[in-house]
Amino acid sequence: MINDDFELYHYLDKTIRSVRLHHHDFYEIYFLISGEVDYYIEGKIHQLNPGDLVLINTTELHQVKINEIDKSYERIVMWVKKSYLNELSSKEISLVDCFENKNKSIINLRLAEEMELTNIFQKLLDLTKNDIVGSKLLKKAYMTELMVKINNITFFSNRKKINDFKKSKLIDEMIEYIGKNLSERLTIDCIADRFHLSKYYLSREFKKYMNISIYQYIIMKRLIEAKKLILNNESISDVYIKCGFGDYSNFFKAFKKEYGVTPKEFYNYMINKSM
Repeated sequence: MINDDFELYHYLDKTIRSVRLHHHDFYEIYFLISGEVDYYIEGKIHQLNPGDLVLINTTELHQVKINEIDKSYERIVMWVKKSYLNELSSKEISLVDCFENKNKSIINLRLAEEMELTNIFQKLLDLTKNDIVGSKLLKKAYMTELMVKINNITFFSNRKKINDFKKSKLIDEMIEYIGKNLSERLTIDCIADRFHLSKYYLSREFKKYMNISIYQYIIMKRLIEAKKLILNNESISDVYIKCGFGDYSNFFKAFKKEYGVTPKEFYNYMINKSM
């Protein structure tokens, strides 16, 4: 993400099949306009319909899989910084709550809601193309309106939750266990012993719901935690230990492979950007 506030994109594809599992250091709003999509979020596979709104926070690993490549896959994607939403928030409403709510789910917008949000998205897209006098004020006004509406839809719209997703109690428990023990020795054998199940069965089930191996998931969650600790000014020489990496070399290689920069380069870049 280049901008310090938000970025907004309108995509239309007919060839893309999937996006690799990933996470962001910012929030994401994903609005499906057309296409048949499975959206993987931390062990749940959501079967999306046009008009569905997805809210992703900074720690959630997520991935899109497109089921019908012959059909148009159209969506609006917004990336927004947490710090920016905090600036727009007030004592009356915290605009980050819709992303941090543990019980948040996929939101199937009602027609009136879909029209309202689409209208705001379009006004913001128009501003990114045409830099007019007062555009910064308008962007702030439209973003405030958008996020107030999304938070009200999330918490106060009195709708039934959508249960159109596949999940597994076992995978939920595994994800929770991994999250609580990132600093400990985590191997497939250790996890299999903890759940008293075959490691081959666990590996197969985990891959089914997460689309990556248990090992890959552990590495990615450890790296997410490492970035958070680095930005909290923790010593890099302490970070790799707290995140469960066996040695600094393994941590360095994994970090560089995933993010394209070294831990120190990441820290320096983020610090300089905040100045």
